[in-house]
This record gives sequence, structure tokens and C-alpha cells, in this order.
Amino acid sequence: MEQMLVRPVRPVQVGPVLRGRERELGVLTGLLERAGRGAGGLLVIEGPPGSGKTRLIEEAQRAAERRGVRVFRGGADPEGRTVLLGPVLRAFASGSEPLLDERQFAEFAHLPNQDFWILQEIREQLERATTAGPVAVLVDDVQWCDESSLRALRSLPEALAGHPVVWVLATRTAGLSRPARATVARLVRDGGRSLRLGPLDGSAIRELARDTLGAEPDDAVLELAAQAEGKPLLLRELFEGLRDEGGVAVRSGRARLTGPRIPQRFEESVRQRLSHLSPLARDFAEVASVLGRSCSVDLMVELLGVPPGSLVEPLREVLAAELMVETDGRMTFRHDLVREAIVALAPAARRRWLRRRAVDLQLARGVPVTDVAVLLAESAGPGDDASVELLTRAVAELAGRAPAAAAELSTRALRLLADDDTDRPRMIAETVALLWRGGAHARALELAESAFRAPGTLDPESEARLRLNLAGLASQQSFTEAVRQGRLGAAVEGASAGLRADSLALLALNLTRGGTLDEARRTAADARALAQDSDRTAAEVTALTAESIVSFMQADWQQAHDAVERAVRLAQDVDPAELPYKPGMWRIYLHSSAGNAQRAVDEADEGILFARRHGQAATMHFWAMSRARFLLDAGRLEESRAEAEGVVAMAEDLGSADFTDTSVRYPLGIVALHTGDRQGVRRAVRDAAEMMRDESVFVRRFGSWLAAQVADWQGDSGRALELMPRETEFFDAVHPRFPVPLDPMDQPAFVRIALRAGDRERAAEAVEVARLRAAANPRFAGLAAAHAHARGLLTDDAELLAGAVQLHRGSQRPIAVASACEDVGRVLLKTSAARGTRYLKEALRLYEECGAQWHAERVARRLAPAGNRTRSDRTKPAARTQDRATGWSSLSRGEVQVARLVAGGATNREVAEQLFVSPHTVNTYVRRSFKKLGITSRVELVRMAMEQDRDGGAAG
Repeated sequence: MEQMLVRPVRPVQVGPVLRGRERELGVLTGLLERAGRGAGGLLVIEGPPGSGKTRLIEEAQRAAERRGVRVFRGGADPEGRTVLLGPVLRAFASGSEPLLDERQFAEFAHLPNQDFWILQEIREQLERATTAGPVAVLVDDVQWCDESSLRALRSLPEALAGHPVVWVLATRTAGLSRPARATVARLVRDGGRSLRLGPLDGSAIRELARDTLGAEPDDAVLELAAQAEGKPLLLRELFEGLRDEGGVAVRSGRARLTGPRIPQRFEESVRQRLSHLSPLARDFAEVASVLGRSCSVDLMVELLGVPPGSLVEPLREVLAAELMVETDGRMTFRHDLVREAIVALAPAARRRWLRRRAVDLQLARGVPVTDVAVLLAESAGPGDDASVELLTRAVAELAGRAPAAAAELSTRALRLLADDDTDRPRMIAETVALLWRGGAHARALELAESAFRAPGTLDPESEARLRLNLAGLASQQSFTEAVRQGRLGAAVEGASAGLRADSLALLALNLTRGGTLDEARRTAADARALAQDSDRTAAEVTALTAESIVSFMQADWQQAHDAVERAVRLAQDVDPAELPYKPGMWRIYLHSSAGNAQRAVDEADEGILFARRHGQAATMHFWAMSRARFLLDAGRLEESRAEAEGVVAMAEDLGSADFTDTSVRYPLGIVALHTGDRQGVRRAVRDAAEMMRDESVFVRRFGSWLAAQVADWQGDSGRALELMPRETEFFDAVHPRFPVPLDPMDQPAFVRIALRAGDRERAAEAVEVARLRAAANPRFAGLAAAHAHARGLLTDDAELLAGAVQLHRGSQRPIAVASACEDVGRVLLKTSAARGTRYLKEALRLYEECGAQWHAERVARRLAPAGNRTRSDRTKPAARTQDRATGWSSLSRGEVQVARLVAGGATNREVAEQLFVSPHTVNTYVRRSFKKLGITSRVELVRMAMEQDRDGGAAG
């Protein structure tokens, strides 16, 4: 990393007038002008090699500097794909005022997910930089960016959307890796602009010929130029070759061919230029091309084995031939096509030898093995044990931050090993894990299955461990595959008892989401017994956690609490890395379900703070994900939505771009329903449909319940009921197999849906489920409240409903209390307007405190016929919703709080520290504020805040 920070970027190369790209230059100019007004923007320049992408990057730098915009410019190269954040760090270490100081990163070196913390630092420093004026970030050759850099390029533009930051990224149109292709698509989808560079038109070709040849080209010259396919680089090579080699003569003001010439292809043009160099200059260019886009002169001295002074004249020759440019002691190829053409001239064996020699020299200088890993992989051959050892070290360093790159290196190392090498089983397991984590699931399974099929490749212990690893990996994507691998692993004969206990325990955990609860309970019991016999405490903790989950789902809440308490006690003596799911996290979920939502939020806050202090980014992400759900239970809707959206952004920074966890998508959908957020409801429709297609029964049931609530919200209760088939809904004994709704507090909502749909039988079944749950768990008042509420709805009994209100009051689930109050008030209005009004007003107050505007407006309409005027019904609901949709008064309390701190000059991190939330959550508040206020920059936000202060009042 230190090398990347001090590596300079190429300066602007002042060339001839840029022809044929007026439209593209206009777009760049427009972005820079927007930045001058305080708004940012993003442009992706796409095109084939030689189409002029780098030249446009140079023009962007020149135009930005003319306007006083601070510029950071970097670029990727194919040999640097294993360097952590290489192009990004290179960009921000460039210029006369670098954004980054390598000393800032010393504190992150020992942390897991160090790229996550570095990214937070970059975001903070960029945010500060924009307070002094606009900033432009230019990154070339995105197709070769490492995974961490791609994550940075996905997340930073969104996080800094309100700042005057212009992003200009250039990439090839073909040959992109899957992560690079996804990054470009994501940036364009999220509002970035894409410019595809096509061939130059005839007019531009004519102008380029005139610039180079010094005269108007005749038709023969233009016919010749047509064979260059309109690519600026090839056209320039053609015209300069004609000019320098006497291929044209100027007569009567026109450039004419001096005779019939067959245009040289680009590779031949490069070969011709090499042929005019001295032998040492040719060697320099050839050796440099093998090493990559750029190289240091002192390394070349060692590789060529010559005195430093002897390279002075050869360097001048290479520069004069326009093959390379010099930048602060480093020689860089003028274009990748130039380098690729020279590489093709060297024999394969010589290329391998030179690369390995370069690797050895750089390692001897202390260069990190990850920085030379690509060269190493390209230079190694079968049986090269030293290369395998070095590649293994590089894989270990890359695994946590760039699994896809690590997987490719590990695959290469695996090919170098002999079939009977004793390290082969371990390396297969590691490679499978890396391939899976890098998104290459099919390749991971193919490699594993080939190892399982090949006789003698894996002993029983290695096979069982590989199955265990596959089960753990698959559980992040497919519970069905996780269960399949778990069953196969547990059935391996000859594996040790401890490993079988681990396999059974993980299988039990996965069965709670991808199988049946009965099998999960039996498997957990077997795992626990085997774990105790083999002294595998970690397996016993996992088995107890699985038993607790099963008990909860089967309505035995006391047993669920007892089992998880035992698991938490045992886990104190276990390395957390050995636990696939921490029992303490599950225990907090139980607290929230039992009505202790605020306690759950407080414990999640402590978990986030601990994880942040100890640099545990993945753990912090999990706690934040859980916190979003707990805030929903606590009725803190605005905070729940902000936290959930912040979690999605945090997942992006961590490399979890395929984030689909129901504990985030579900609360986002429910909050949208409570608040009447129509855009959020549309998103919930898409999320629910995706969840209902999931392989996991657990996820599908969450999806069906979300979809049912959306349908009911839209006024189609019949459709809502159809979305919840009987066979997945209830049970035939006291213990439900898979209860839906999963939150017992939602049981009254299901009864309400069934009654609206005219199906009293289904409603009665739901009431009976609620009764059996409450009877089985007399210590949990929330279950008794849910039963009383559900039965009161079925019978339209005000006293039962009033009893539910009383039972709910001891909980920390205010929306459940408000819902019961509303139902009591609705029934009592028929016989006692005063009592009914009192309950409805309490419901209204609770809904408003929670921010449940949709429900508040409904209650206000109920109160209106009785002559009650409340804060929520002083205007017509439709008008009120429209009024609050935009303007400062539309901001929520949290949005106003964040907006004022931001307007006061605080960065997202400083706001987060003051409010005890994550910077990602702060960014969510800022983005929502921008949308409501109809603005795109913090400059406009400051102005609006000042206007509110001057006018003497602001909402919230």
C-alpha cells in the first residue's frame, strides 16, 4: 500500500487539438460548471482500446484545472489487480495537494476489513476537501480495478452526491470482469451518465489529417484512413507514419500520397519504431513491456544488468519514439496498445523468465507479495514450490478484501501442485471458499465436486471439512444448498467426532431456514450430544442456538429463552470466529419479540459501538442490520428506515453487493406501509416478489406476509388472503411448524385481513393460533395481548379489545398499542362516542409519535364525523399529504436535526458521532432531505437552513 501512495500519476500530456469529441467535451464542461454551482455528477466514458478515453481524461483534468477545480487522477493496470485500493489511493495521492497521507493508514493496517475503514477515511477527507471548493476525481482503465477500488467507485459517488464532486471514469467496452461490469451498470443506473466513444466521423478524420500533415488531405489519403476504423490512435499512427516516412507530399495546398502504400497495422508500426532503436533501447522497451504499464528505472538497471549511466541515451530514444513517457523517475507506456504490441514480440519463455526475475528483485526490495502476485502467477510453472508458497502468502493477504482476485491466484497455485501433494486438500478447500465468496459459485461447486469424485484426492476428514465449509458458504446465498452440503458432510464415514459435531450443528442451524423444524430439532439434539462427547463447545453453542430458534418458531418461548441463555454462557469460552451465528444476537431478537424492543435497540447500540472501536466492520454491519428491525418494533419508523437504508450502503462498502437479507428489506417495506410512502411501497412489492421466489421457506414466508400486507394496504384484502396459503399458515397441534405471520404481534393484522376478505373461518383459525400461543407461554404478556386483540376483532368485542390495550401497555411496541386503541375506539363509537373518542385520540397520538402518518390520517377521518378537531385533521388528508411532500416543513424531526448540523459545516462522520449513528445512516437522512427539498447540493441546503432561521421557524 505504501508504494501505491507515493506512486505518481501521469501528468497532462498536451497534444494536438482534440477532434471529433466536441459533444463529449461539452458534457465534461457541463459537469464542471455544475460543480462550480455546488452540485456533483458522474460520467462513465466507454470505448474500445485506441478510441481516445485517456485523452478525454487528460482534457477533463486540463479543463478542471483552468476552472480552479482540485483534481485527483489515477488509473488501474492489469498487473495491479491484487493491490488493495490501488487506483483509488493513487488518485488521491496525486496532485500538488494530495488528499491522503500514508501515515493516516497506519492505524488501519492491523484491522480486518481494513479497506472498509480506509474508505471511510477517504470519504471523510473528500467531504472536507469540498468545503474549499469543487473537486474532480478522474480514474482511467476501470476494467482493471481491484475489487476494493470498484466498491469505492460504487459507494463514494452516492455517499458524496450532495457535494461538488465530479467523477469521470474511463473503461473499455469489452473484456470487463464481472465486478467491473456490475459497477459500471450500477453507476449509470443510479444517475450517472454514460458516453460511448464510437469511431471518428469523416469530418473529424479530415481535421485530424490536416493537423498532422499540415495540409488538406486528398481523397486517396482519406480512403487510406478509412482502414483505421475511425480510431484516433490508429489514425494518428497512420498520419504520422505517412508524414515521417515521406508517404505524402504537399502540392497546391493538398496532402497527396506519393505512391501506392499498404497501411501498416498498429503492431507493425510499433515494430518499425523498435527497429530504429539501438539494441539497449529495444531491450529496455521489451523488458519494460513485460513488467506492466510502468516501471522504475532503477529496477530496469538491475534487470538489464547495466550501469545506470548507460541508460541515459536509450531512454531518450524510447521517449523520442513516443513509445513511453517519463514521470518522476518512472517510465510509462504511452498507451496500453503500445505495450501489448511490444509484449507480443517477446518469446513466451523469455517473458516468463523476465517476470520471475522482476518478482524476485522486487521481493528482495521489500515490495509486498500482493503487489507482484499477478507477475508471479504468470511466470510460474508446474512443480514450482517456491512460487506456490509465495502465491499462498498473497492469497492469505488478499482473501479478506479481494476474494475474487485471491481465488484466481489460489486456482493458479493449485494447478502448480502435483496431484499427490499433501497440501492439495487444504488448498482445494481454500480455493473453493474464495471462489464462492468472489461470486463464482458454479466454479466453486465444480472444483469441490471434482475433488469429491477423484479417488484418493480427499481423505474422510478433508472431505467432511470441505463439505462443512461449503455449507457455511452456501448459507449466505442458498439455504437449500447449505442443507444439502450439510447432510452430505454429516454422512461422511471416518470423519472425527468433533468435525461431525460441527457439521451436524451447522446443519441444524440451516434447517431452521431451509428445511423442517422437526428435522432441525432432531439434528440439533444429535449435534449437542456428539459435541459434549467430543468436547466441541463451539458445536454445542451452535446446536443450542438452533434449538432455541426451533422452540421460538414452535411457540415454546420459555424453552427458546432457556436454550439461548445456556448458549450465551457457553459461548464465553469459545473463539467467536468458530461460531456461524452468535447466540447473543439471537437473544436480543427474542427480547424484541417479547416486547422489550428498546432493550434490544440499546444492546444493538452497544454492539455497534464495540465493533466500531475494535475495527470489526462486518460485526458492526450485522448489528446495524438488526437495529433496523428493533427500531421498527420500537415504533421509531423514521430511524428504522434510515438505519436500513444505511445498512444497504454499508453492505456495499463491505463488498456485500448482493445483500438480500430479509431483516432489512422487510422493515423497509413495513415502514413504507405505516408512513404511506408510495415509492417505498412500490419497492416493497418488488422485494416481496423476490423474497417469495427464494429457495428458503423461511424467506418465502417473510415475503408472502409482506406481499399480503401490501395488497391489503392497496385495498385488495382478497388478494392478500390468497398470498398466504393455508398449508404454510398454521398448524395441526399446539406447536406451529412455520407460523405466519412470523411476529405474533402481527396476528391481529391477519385476522383483520381475513375479516375484510369475508373469510371468518380463516380469521377464527388465526384466533385459535393466538390462543394456543398465549396458553403455552403464560409468562409473556405480549402473546396474551395478541390473542385478546385477535379475538376482540373476530367478535367485535370492545371489552376484549380494551383488555388487549391494557396488556400491551407493558410492552415497548407502541404501534401494537395504537392499533388496539384504534380498534377499541372504532367499536365503542357505536355505543359510547366519548369513550370511543378517547381511545381513538390515544391511537392518533401514538401513531403521530411513531411517524405512522398513514394510520394517523385514517384515525383522523374516524374522529372527524364526531366533531373532533385534532392536529392531524385540520386540513384534508390529501392536501396535507401533498403539502408535506416537499419543502422544509416536509422534513422529519431527524432530517431537520441532521440538516441543521450539516448546514453548520459538520461532515457526515461528525454528525454520526453526535447522533450515535453510522455515517451511512446520516447520508440516508441527507439524501431524503435533498429529495424533499428539491435540491442537489449542500450549498442549497445551507441557504435553505439560513432562510428558515431568518424567518424564525422550522419544522421539527
